[in-house]
Amino acid sequence: MPGPPEGEVAPFDGLRLLSVGHTLPGLYCIAVLRDLGFDVARVERLAGDADRFGGLAGQFPVRSLREGTARCAIDLKDPRGAAAFRRMAARADVVLEGFRPGTAARLGIDHAALAVENPRLIYVAISGYGQEGPWRDHAGHDLNYLAAAGALDLAGGPDGTPGMPGATYADGLAGLGAAINVLAALEARRRDGRGRFVDVAITDGPLFLLSAELERWWTTGTARTRGDTHLTGAYPWYGVFETADGRYLSVAAVEPAFYDRLCRVVGHPELADRQFVTGEERRQQREVLRATFRKRTRDEWVALLAEDACVAPVFSIDEAAEAPPAARARRELPDAAATLVRSPVRLPPAACRPKRGTAETLAAYGFSAEMVRALGAQGVIGE
Repeated sequence: MPGPPEGEVAPFDGLRLLSVGHTLPGLYCIAVLRDLGFDVARVERLAGDADRFGGLAGQFPVRSLREGTARCAIDLKDPRGAAAFRRMAARADVVLEGFRPGTAARLGIDHAALAVENPRLIYVAISGYGQEGPWRDHAGHDLNYLAAAGALDLAGGPDGTPGMPGATYADGLAGLGAAINVLAALEARRRDGRGRFVDVAITDGPLFLLSAELERWWTTGTARTRGDTHLTGAYPWYGVFETADGRYLSVAAVEPAFYDRLCRVVGHPELADRQFVTGEERRQQREVLRATFRKRTRDEWVALLAEDACVAPVFSIDEAAEAPPAARARRELPDAAATLVRSPVRLPPAACRPKRGTAETLAAYGFSAEMVRALGAQGVIGE
């Protein structure tokens, strides 16, 4: 996919972002900001990020998130490495930090330390549960954050255990939320000239999406569970059905017009005025639909229902990669060895920047060749 039209620059072209301590939330964020024109430099540990994941290293390819960003390996535990980072931050517009709370302060690269030399700096810290509070030191990953927010408990069928998510939804929401906060802080800086510190918790996104459920609890004292609402399996017209070929169909015929069409096309018009039945009648309706959907293959049902009944096939990843919706996500780069996934930015993405290693990145931040050589000789930086 090409960059902006000739003669046009990306919206934030020329702004510099330093990312440090980045895990998936940070990588989702920098992919968005990269496509908006930020010059992104990822400050990594000398040994490389892969070491921290042990036997899982290599199972999570993230080239789509890292492509077009620079890499700079610095030993931040060495005071000279931390000093080098502070020198870079003095020329940056944004620092995106993903350590556990307190780590950046121990290294001497927290917002308070960096703002001394760069009071206009936007500093966004992403952590699991926020920088303050009783859970600030808790370690976690995406599944834990969805669980702690209440989202996991609502997933899955009404009679089973909570369902496992198929993607890192909490991490992704955190990355998007961080990107939004960066852009808002930059606009605030444009108005008053001051930098900002932004505290992003990975649990913030799932909690925001659960606003209706949390409001219900706070106002009524009752909480809904799996099976209580159409989103959690209460009604048979919003769910997943197995088809004749052992594949699956998603059905979400919420509005009466869509439900009416669903009933008539599947051959059960007698159900059309019975959308919100309860008890045994609802259970029987579910069984009727289950038996009906097993009579045709998934793709046969899609051909009959997809356009006007809110029905879509449950694609495997290989099918989804070649299906029409994925065309919006494909990013083809002339020199790329593989197709990449585009961020949700729908302005023309910034042109992909050439790869830069540690020496080139430090030079871009004003380090002389002699300074770079000295840091290398001291073992403070890598390649």
